[in-house]
This record gives sequence, structure tokens and C-alpha cells, in this order.
Amino acid sequence: MHLCDVKSKDIMAKQTNDKENPKETINFGPIYTQFEGKAKEAMEHLRNVKTGICIHAFKRDDIGDVDIAWGQPNDPKTGKGGYGLSHILTDHGDEIKDFNFDPIDFILLILNFGKLNSQGKKNRIYLEGKDYRLIVTTEWYGVKQQLLLTAFDLRPISRKNPQRAKEMRKASKR
Repeated sequence: MHLCDVKSKDIMAKQTNDKENPKETINFGPIYTQFEGKAKEAMEHLRNVKTGICIHAFKRDDIGDVDIAWGQPNDPKTGKGGYGLSHILTDHGDEIKDFNFDPIDFILLILNFGKLNSQGKKNRIYLEGKDYRLIVTTEWYGVKQQLLLTAFDLRPISRKNPQRAKEMRKASKR
């Protein structure tokens, strides 16, 4: 059984009657169904159109389907609140490039090969390695939906706040 009982397509069906054409949704904008199982193409599309959500863009046997939304970057005043591909590219893109990867390729690498850790925060799936972490939420504002939230390099946290980095690594071992 997957971590998410209600599939994103069920949510999508409630939001639009025409599954072939993207429609506006409250949270994400147009819904794109043509990228199911095509995470790289989905992220490239979202990077170009800068709006919407690609349903079931990625699938992994141990976590199930993951939707990828364009989302939004962090609030410049608070440095918080970002999610989705926009957040990753805007707020973590430069640090990811330090790995000598395009951020989209970095995300794909973690999605495919990151070690699963579901022992962290409630409603979160962590895919991680020694120096990186990707977070998928299993619930979006009370609706069960597996959605890419963020991906980042843990090394800047180590440089800026060694104690926080230590706590994050400790939490990931639970």
C-alpha cells in the first residue's frame, strides 16, 4: 500500500471534468496529465510555463506517485513559505549547481536513488543522502496528495548553522 490512499487523479477529477485539457485549480493553476511517469519532461514543461501541476509525474515503488507543481519561491521578507519546482530553482538552485548538476537532474537523481526516510515530520517523505534532501508532502491543506515540496543541498546549512545541520542529520536517522 502506498503512503497516500487517495490518488491525485481523484482530486483532479473533482476539480475538472475535462481531463485532456488543463483547467485552473485553486492551488496550482493548470493541471497537466500528459506527463504521467515523465518527471524530467514535466519539470522542463513547468520551468517553461511557470504555472500548474503535473499529475503523477514520478513514481517510485516504495512511495508511489508524486505530483510536481510549479509552486512558489520563499517570501523574500520571511525566507519561508516556498514549495514546488519554483521554490527549488529560485531558493536552492545555486547551491544545487555546486554539485555540478542542473537542478532538474539533481531532483531526478534524488527521486530515483535517494534513501527513503519516513521517520521525520508527520505527512512528509524524505529522500536523502549524506549531503542532500528532497521532501515530498503526503497531504496538501487537508487533502491526501503526494507533492514535491523541496530539494536542497545540506552543506550550506552545515556552514551557516552547524547545530541545525547536526539536528537535521540526527532526525534523518530516526
